[in-house]
Amino acid sequence: MPHLDTYAPRPKCWTAPRRFGTSIAVRALSWLLVPIRAIGVLFATTLLWLVYLLGLLVRRDPVRRSRWRSRMTRRWARSLLPILGVVVRTEGPLPTGNLLVCNHLGYLDIVVLASQVPTIFVSKAEVASWPLMGIVARTSGTIFVKREEKRQLVETGERIEEELRRGSTVVLFPEGTSSGGEQVLPFRPSLLEPAARGGLPVAHASLRYISPEGFPPASESICWWRDMPFGSHVLSLLRLPRIRAEVRFGPELLRGRDRKELAHRLWEATKAQFEPSA
Repeated sequence: MPHLDTYAPRPKCWTAPRRFGTSIAVRALSWLLVPIRAIGVLFATTLLWLVYLLGLLVRRDPVRRSRWRSRMTRRWARSLLPILGVVVRTEGPLPTGNLLVCNHLGYLDIVVLASQVPTIFVSKAEVASWPLMGIVARTSGTIFVKREEKRQLVETGERIEEELRRGSTVVLFPEGTSSGGEQVLPFRPSLLEPAARGGLPVAHASLRYISPEGFPPASESICWWRDMPFGSHVLSLLRLPRIRAEVRFGPELLRGRDRKELAHRLWEATKAQFEPSA
């Protein structure tokens, strides 16, 4: 049995099962968690962000700055887990200093993955303009990409290659979008070019969420996908009494000189260990 540690187009016909059992009073009282958690997230983020900026003032070397950034991102993520009521269980060896690909379920993925591995994320360009999260993402070294612009894909690949040379773990969501956690969407190969060209090892992971009994399933309350409004989704997530996140890291690193072939192999490996969210 594996050891567990604590800490293409979307299908239109799939609907996660609804669960009942929690009283109406409990569900109503759960809204009291929203302001408490919102204040907690704001306080922890502001405090650690200021500590991070102060640390940059005494670190001039790019490698030291990169390590400090990764360390503080991990500390920030770990501070948010208890505030948000998230319990993370992991399986498999934690990757370090590699490109890591994972299925994408929403913005909570950032906190979950960063709490386990010192990371730098590759994210869509729109995130840079988000309130609060956009500021954190920009100052923490997130690599932003516009997938529809081929020229920027080349520049993004160069940034990824640079961070890998510094020993950073770079997280990439190659599906190109988020899903409701029912399956792993096909991986896009474009941003795997640096790994393929250099013959670099790539790690893979699968992620799933489980919502508490009596609340909407993860596809509705935790996964942020389709055209869900961001603000109302955050409110729904903050009121959940607890969230269970499970991350399975693949047992081996994969290499390949052809990015399309590498993307397919990583997709197959991720699907093989994937379990749907509930």
